[in-house]
Order: sequence, then structure tokens, then C-alpha cells
Amino acid sequence: MNYPIKTLSQMPLILKGFRKERGLTQAAMAEKLGITQQSYAYFEANPATTTLDRLFMVLRILGVEISLNQAVSVTSMSRISSAMGKNVTVVKTSNKKIRKIASAETIKKKKSSAVIKPGRIISIRQKKENW
Repeated sequence: MNYPIKTLSQMPLILKGFRKERGLTQAAMAEKLGITQQSYAYFEANPATTTLDRLFMVLRILGVEISLNQAVSVTSMSRISSAMGKNVTVVKTSNKKIRKIASAETIKKKKSSAVIKPGRIISIRQKKENW
């Protein structure tokens, strides 16, 4: 099942839910990570303060994968509707501008033209810490 996360404030509940689903306590997670229960409790409550390396380490233990999906914005939807030239709905926004928004069917029919281009490689050095 997919759990879309749009803000970091959602992470604590997601992490706690996955941990409980696996039948693990904070103490058990801490033991697997080689840290104290208090350190893990702080991590779970404040995952935005940790490194990506630590977050991925916890997710591996929980058997969770991260998948990135490109969200469809209003701007890209209007570009799609212009390109398709049909199934367009007109929406009046609060600032009285009129925008055209493609229907869900039009968006599904239109394939994404976004291409992920390889950028430069960034090396990440692991600091020697307790976990």
C-alpha cells in the first residue's frame, strides 16, 4: 500500500505505524540500531532532524521502501489541456483569474514528457557516530 507524504510533519506517525505493524517496540528498534531507546524515541518524534542515511537505515529495518512520484500541478495540468485541446474545465480562482484545468481522463491519456537527466555525482561521507 502507498502512503503519500507531503510534509515532514507526517513522518512521525508513519514511522510509528510501520514500527507497530512489524510488532516492534522503540526499545527493540533501538537495539537493532545500537542506540538507546531514548535516542530512538527522539528520532521517531523528530525525523526531520536526522540524516538521510539514518532515516534509510530505519526504513530498511521496518521493511519500507521510498518511491518518488511526480505530482501533477495546476500549471502542468493547464499545459496538458492546451496540448490535448479537449476535456478542459474552466475554474475561477479566488483572485478572479480564470484557469483551464484538464480532466483526470485527459491527464491519464497524456504521457509524461519529463525526463530525469543525470546530474553530477555528490559524494556523501559517513561520519563515525554511534549509529
